[in-house]
Amino acid sequence: MYNKQTWLDEIPDMTKPIYDASGKQKTDPQTGRPLFELVQSGTRITSSRLNTMEGGIEAAHTLVEQLAKELGGNFVVPIDGTMGLLCSAQGLKATWTAGIAYVNGRRYQVAAGEMTLNPTQGQYLYVDIDGAVKKTTSQATAKKGLTIFYVATDTSGVISTTDHRVNISMEEILKKIKDIDIKEAVTGGASGLMTGADAKFVRVDGETKTGAQTKADAVKEYVNSRLDIPQRTKITLQPGLQVIQADQDAPFALTGLTGRTLVNLLGRDGNCESIARWLLFQGSAATDNTNKTEGMNGIKLTVTSGSFATATAVNTINAKANKFYLAIVDAKNGNATNASFYSNGLTATKGINTTTDATQFVPLWRAYAPTADVVASVIIQTNSSATSQYAYFDAVRFYEITAAEYAALDSMTPQQVAAKYPYVDSVQPVRNPYAIRYGENLLPPFYEYESSAGITVSPWNFEKPYTAIQKANSTDGHYIRFQIPVAPNSNYTLTCDHDGYIAVTTGNGDNQVVPWTNAKEVTFNVGQNSVAYVFFGNYNSTTGVVGTFTFKNPMLNIGNTTKPFKPREDVILALQTDLYADPVTGANADQVFEKDGQYFKLKKWRKVVLDGNHPWTTYQNPTGSKTVRILSFSPNSSSSAAWLVKYDGKVSAQAPLQPDSCYIDNVNNILYVGVPNADSGWGDAYTPTADEIKAYFMGWRMYQAPDRTTPYTSGTKQWFNIYGPTTPAVPTVPINSYSEWTPYQLVYQLATPTVEPITSEGQLTLIEGNNQVEVGTGIVLRETVIPYTYGAGINNINDNSPDPKGNLTNKTNKILGVYVDRLRDFRWKMLSNIANANGGGVAQFVGVLDKSKSYSVTYLMLDTFPIASFVGSIAENEKALLADLNDIVQQGASSLSVVERSLSEALQALIQQNRRNVWGPM
Repeated sequence: MYNKQTWLDEIPDMTKPIYDASGKQKTDPQTGRPLFELVQSGTRITSSRLNTMEGGIEAAHTLVEQLAKELGGNFVVPIDGTMGLLCSAQGLKATWTAGIAYVNGRRYQVAAGEMTLNPTQGQYLYVDIDGAVKKTTSQATAKKGLTIFYVATDTSGVISTTDHRVNISMEEILKKIKDIDIKEAVTGGASGLMTGADAKFVRVDGETKTGAQTKADAVKEYVNSRLDIPQRTKITLQPGLQVIQADQDAPFALTGLTGRTLVNLLGRDGNCESIARWLLFQGSAATDNTNKTEGMNGIKLTVTSGSFATATAVNTINAKANKFYLAIVDAKNGNATNASFYSNGLTATKGINTTTDATQFVPLWRAYAPTADVVASVIIQTNSSATSQYAYFDAVRFYEITAAEYAALDSMTPQQVAAKYPYVDSVQPVRNPYAIRYGENLLPPFYEYESSAGITVSPWNFEKPYTAIQKANSTDGHYIRFQIPVAPNSNYTLTCDHDGYIAVTTGNGDNQVVPWTNAKEVTFNVGQNSVAYVFFGNYNSTTGVVGTFTFKNPMLNIGNTTKPFKPREDVILALQTDLYADPVTGANADQVFEKDGQYFKLKKWRKVVLDGNHPWTTYQNPTGSKTVRILSFSPNSSSSAAWLVKYDGKVSAQAPLQPDSCYIDNVNNILYVGVPNADSGWGDAYTPTADEIKAYFMGWRMYQAPDRTTPYTSGTKQWFNIYGPTTPAVPTVPINSYSEWTPYQLVYQLATPTVEPITSEGQLTLIEGNNQVEVGTGIVLRETVIPYTYGAGINNINDNSPDPKGNLTNKTNKILGVYVDRLRDFRWKMLSNIANANGGGVAQFVGVLDKSKSYSVTYLMLDTFPIASFVGSIAENEKALLADLNDIVQQGASSLSVVERSLSEALQALIQQNRRNVWGPM
């Protein structure tokens, strides 16, 4: 008999440490972890409870799996009351949601997908016996698998559809359960099975010895299948946010992660962080830090004369005949007629390049297939009916694509095009990929609120992580708000024990999907949105209410079903590495693999920073440029796959001895780089010295004094900052660079791949039921930083404080966590969109900061990179799950032994160095 046990999490209050008599924080004597006061005591784990649980699980599995096997039919399994594999059709395309299907007694977890329909046909979508969704015009063929949908089409779209999904009714389940009641199948006989003399003893419903034995054999077969042979379910975690269903709690085993490279032929012009890289006609331009889609700014383009205004990117594109190209611009209309763009010199063959939408940015795109070589320019345009009208633009990119990708654009929406080809600066790989499985409760503790209104007038007291009290002193609506990533078109349920008011919005935060209400439970759908905002406050949808309001244990979960409260517990798998591939074909990709708990990279590409640390020399002086080189480069490069990224972001492929290009001599191990005299400041007749070449690659332009526009030939030499042409001149050869400088970079394919270990953190696990998983790039793990302390005990990280040590290496608008001596410190508040900060993201702690401790930060870079799918599997049965757990234990023990050995060696070395007892006994 299975006795249900109610299990409770142990929830510590991280803001209330437990101290001993000496004032030192107590630790657990068994684990050594610091102790805090408890919000909730956890249920003690005992062998009796675990054995009871195992018995119940075994009985339930035996019953359910035997039922599915006996049914032997084809059906869809409802999850949380919702059937998956929901199909729909539009135009000549059918789509279906993810779901779990049984086909001929076998279970398949089917991913969401889509397929093109045949015109003027009636066709069935079905799950075949191999678990794949297919289409056929034959009803007989479809019935051999699991038929889920029928659609009839004409030449351009859908005529009619029928949902063919089936599941098993409760009456059928009860009948089957009765039929497989093996324990009471027979009576009589010393062994409990019928003999010839016992044949008269049968169940009243007709059960026989043969039937009972068949069922007993089936149960044995099921047990063997669960415990003898490990079975795994393959899962692909796609870029972005998604909901994944799992049958049981299990670790995710990564089996495939490959590189991808995007080359934006506009360099960095399209990030719209500055108007300096755009040439204006009939208009004015300004950066806008509110209307943007990436980075810190977008561009607002205003018409000043005529009926339109244009801005042309400085960098041009050398488009080649018989190649294929794709241009994408994020655009939002302001108060103009529309916002648009085009590529001067190229004729578009497909795409949408105009929007009138003034509520949100939408992706505009054009594809090109030139028949002759041409130099093209990308132009953004505001079309108006009067002067002073404007529109917004951001994330302008221009990529070379393959013929297959060019053809595939025909069946993609603008949003799909933009998602597959995100914005990047110049040349970018899959950098620092990660996968986060958010907690079953998507809401963080109250003190991590994202924004607020009236918090000084109506103050909040966070008594516990999930208990907040608002003292509302005004009839204005005051609140705290949480920004939560959500999966589009999904249902969510919000519950909270409170006597105040709650609300939920989407879009820019002003589209109410749950108007202000005093209800304790609400369910809503987020529509096409990827972000939802959850509010707690004193507003009753008409006015603010004066009083004291308490909010306890808020819970936001996926689906329509209310779930018991639990704190948010996210898990992550993060890798610190760059993963490249051929930028056009995707071939020769870097690959990640795991061995004995350690991740490695099969490295096929290499990036080199070309700065002043290389032994540069002059090679040739062609008119208008210089060819410089690095001897003994030792590149291990392939024959031709190389890209040079200039300091201004301009990208060029390998080309022998051309300005703004590079060439790798694999025979003699020499790298050649062509430098235009207009960039370096060297005259045609002048040969620069090695130090002068180094100065150029550190960001300095030479000139013949006193005119900074005169290339140097003879006379007085001087240098100035390339990024700051009005800064004071330097009279001697500079030997240092400056923080604003972005050096040249070279990316090339290796002739012989190498293997190198990867720094990683975390173990991704899935929980039973729905899992909200995000796959992305640009995570930085535990970067060391020194917080800057202001007056009144305010300690900030990354706010562009007077001390640069307080800033992170990369700009960020999302700090994920602060660690003190490598332990997460939950006292820090994570802020976003802070003006003048290093990217907008700031971590702040108010209180006395212990300067003797080390501080580190995990965050997401503001720069964007291509995203790759995480391919892996989870255990489907107990044998596989036990194998996973065994591997994790062994790998943990192995890692611990390595750490212990390294620590022992380090201590021995310190003892040897400390023979004079400078530090005291060790």
